[in-house]
Amino acid sequence: MLAPAAVLTPAHAGSKLGRVRRARPDVRGLLAVLDRFGVEYVVTGSVAALLLGVSLEPGDLDVTPAPEPENLERLARALADLEARQYLDEPFGRWTTEANGERRWVTFEPTEADRQARATWNPDPSDLDSFDHLLWTRLGTLDVVPEIAGSYDDLRHRARAVEVDGRTVAVESICDQLATLTVPRREKDRQRVSALRALQRKG
Repeated sequence: MLAPAAVLTPAHAGSKLGRVRRARPDVRGLLAVLDRFGVEYVVTGSVAALLLGVSLEPGDLDVTPAPEPENLERLARALADLEARQYLDEPFGRWTTEANGERRWVTFEPTEADRQARATWNPDPSDLDSFDHLLWTRLGTLDVVPEIAGSYDDLRHRARAVEVDGRTVAVESICDQLATLTVPRREKDRQRVSALRALQRKG
């Protein structure tokens, strides 16, 4: 079931998340730009849940792109068209892998070089990690996530095909969404987990 237009298109400028006022995503508009540039990706995160029928208002559009340089070149052109840039005041952090294999986001105090690199950010199609950022765009917040519950190939293999405005979009499967949301569990995700499990039981 496709979410109503009022949810896929932002009704106001943004919502307060942490220290940064993020621009709510125009999901339809962002997907249209990615499609126009021929970007291959899987929709993940809250918009994936939304597109599979969970009632929520996403704070950003998460996508996991195919890692081939040719695709990343197309993604770089799409980001340029979207006037994408990093949020300068977003807390700095990095992913770490714990002894049990789980990944955890750890914040750190940036150096002046870190701040300068963020301000002058430009993605490199030969380096997938250079795209791994939360981005402001003229159509709202876009989060490029190279790896989440698995690699692009893993996610794409299990993804659901959902039609949005006449185009077919690969959407992260319920099982992959649950794998991301349940370890570690965040209080704000409990309702989404419950709704996804209800959809899973319905088959």
